[in-house]
Amino acid sequence: MGTASTASAEVSTTSEVSARQAFEQWEAIVADAVLPSIIEPLGKGPWHGKVRYTQFDRSSLALMTSSAQRVVRTRRQLEQASADFLLVNIVVEGANWTEQNGRITEGGAGTIAFYDSARPIESRTTENAVSTIVRTPMSAVLEHAGLARDELPIAKALPTTGAMGVVADFFRGLAVLPVNESDRAASLLESQVTSMLSSAVLLATGHSSPAPADSLYTRQQVLSVLRRRYTDPDLTVDEVAHACLMSRRTLYRVCEDIGGPAALVRRMRVEHARRLLRAEPTRPLSAIAAASGFATDRHFYRAFRQETGETPGQFRSRLDAGTRGR
Repeated sequence: MGTASTASAEVSTTSEVSARQAFEQWEAIVADAVLPSIIEPLGKGPWHGKVRYTQFDRSSLALMTSSAQRVVRTRRQLEQASADFLLVNIVVEGANWTEQNGRITEGGAGTIAFYDSARPIESRTTENAVSTIVRTPMSAVLEHAGLARDELPIAKALPTTGAMGVVADFFRGLAVLPVNESDRAASLLESQVTSMLSSAVLLATGHSSPAPADSLYTRQQVLSVLRRRYTDPDLTVDEVAHACLMSRRTLYRVCEDIGGPAALVRRMRVEHARRLLRAEPTRPLSAIAAASGFATDRHFYRAFRQETGETPGQFRSRLDAGTRGR
């Protein structure tokens, strides 16, 4: 059974805390949350840094923001390291410039990049940049992905769109889980961290089928496509499979425990219709049906009754009655 611990820390220069003291504290925090590094400010005046850090059994995630800073991992720190990690930086806001392996990566908001903790690294960030940083054992990723170390896409900024966006969304969401959900996440999701990162590096190296049908990555990929497309009445199973780079057979296998892709789309459409019925009590039902992705009013009524046990009109009447009763 996995375990997790979550902590938050914030450091600022104040009238009582000198810049030197603040950075000594910040270096200690970053050493725990990511890796031991030398840190210095890039600007003048007050400085602040804040991090939310979750440590699982083998992997960790940090949601970090700070004033503009320079972070250097020296050869001495490399020599003292007891383990090697794959580092993943998902930039949420701002930008950073990171040098490793003779290459400079410019990562703006909406990018993801991979780094090797066993190599020297230097990074600079803009003011109030925000990143989600993932750290996981290098050997586990290489074994799961079936790659050699020199095949990794080190120091390349990639957009978090399409299939790579599935990976970025997973880790951004995991990094902000409520504290009381951390242990549950450790139990249910930590085994998938390596799988998700392996999928990410395989995608970055040009592989089109990065994960087996029973992996969390594949499920997340299907859900991501459906969330973007479920209001399209012309959406087909073939289009979903093509967007997910998988066969129809694989798509049905991924969705078999939830009734199949058609059932999942139907539930998404009905839930969207329920939201519209609550938000727009005077909008015609035919307009609600079209906005929710149903090709005809008949399909809308049948799906709504199948999912909720009542018609859209009955649902709206019940809402109206509840409003009048207040």
